[in-house]
Amino acid sequence: MRLFFGGALALAIVSVACSDNAVAPKSPADPQATAAELAALGTVFNAAPLQSLSSVSAEISPSASAPMSALALAASANPLHHSTRLEPYARRIDAARVFTTLLKPEMSATAAAALFPPAFVGKTFEWDFALQQYDTTARTGAPSDGVRFILYAIDPLTEMPVGPAPGTEVGYVDLKDEGNASQPKVHVIVAGVGGAPVYVDYTVTLTSQSASQVKINTAGYITNGADSPDSLRFNGAITVNGSATSVSVTEDVSFDVNSHEVHVRNWQRVTLTQSGNGFAISLRLSFRFEHAGEVVTLEGNLNADETTGDVSGTVTSKVDGGLYATCSLTGTSNSFTLTCQGADADGLNADDNATLDALGDAAGNVSTMFEGILGPAIGVLGA
Repeated sequence: MRLFFGGALALAIVSVACSDNAVAPKSPADPQATAAELAALGTVFNAAPLQSLSSVSAEISPSASAPMSALALAASANPLHHSTRLEPYARRIDAARVFTTLLKPEMSATAAAALFPPAFVGKTFEWDFALQQYDTTARTGAPSDGVRFILYAIDPLTEMPVGPAPGTEVGYVDLKDEGNASQPKVHVIVAGVGGAPVYVDYTVTLTSQSASQVKINTAGYITNGADSPDSLRFNGAITVNGSATSVSVTEDVSFDVNSHEVHVRNWQRVTLTQSGNGFAISLRLSFRFEHAGEVVTLEGNLNADETTGDVSGTVTSKVDGGLYATCSLTGTSNSFTLTCQGADADGLNADDNATLDALGDAAGNVSTMFEGILGPAIGVLGA
């Protein structure tokens, strides 16, 4: 079973002795219907331009320093990358570290007001297949108050545009400056080739900042662009708090799917505190999925030490408040042990396992795609 941020850890969590019953026992009223709704949530992100944007998000920056170097640095030190079963958590922590690099609390409003270097305004960026990076071109069509990046079909192995040049275009992403000196705002639009359909339309606004905190709000929608499209509307906030020795990133985002009566809330906090030769890492998460009056949740925490490579954590899943399973994790950089305690000795049937698996898949898709889509705007605000 997959955990809420997607990946093999959840497969182990729910496959180990878990239970239908708990304090105030409750299981899904219709596991198959719940699984179907979770699968439908994931299809919102199947469009090629969305997958392309998620893959190259870290490379989209109209400045000399793209966030990719920060991401590479974060990944090299994260002990969770030593285990494939912890990889989903590792990616989540890496993304938070990139946000702390880009959204510095000391960033001034005056500096943030100049979102795009003047030489790049109105320019279109295309992928340089030789250098494996974006570069400006003479191509027209970019917005007059921003920039345009062409999106390409992605190689599933390298997660980079498929060559050789000129590649296969699947759409573009426009980033437009719609803010002012007191509240910088980036408007992001992702569209197919020729401008239709529009897959993503959202804004990110820098709402407050001080010597120790930066807060941004975001709102918009994502759609699969089908003949009868599902649209996922989202709104939320990302807050970065920092000091000389510690920094935390908190994400709190709600998602609503128009035609399915599905409501999702995803909250997480990553805290990095200097410890020895690296950082002590803390991940706290809460995921809530509501459909047809039924609520499935997961709450958990995970701790890691970059210096020692040690990891530990607990995860608790519930249905309408009834305990489903509680799992604990301990490990080092080379191995880990995962144990789960179910609410009783009954175990899960096939439909229950399918429902929980679909829940993990959908939640992982939402989280990964959302951060990928948000990445370019965060990069612009931080550049």
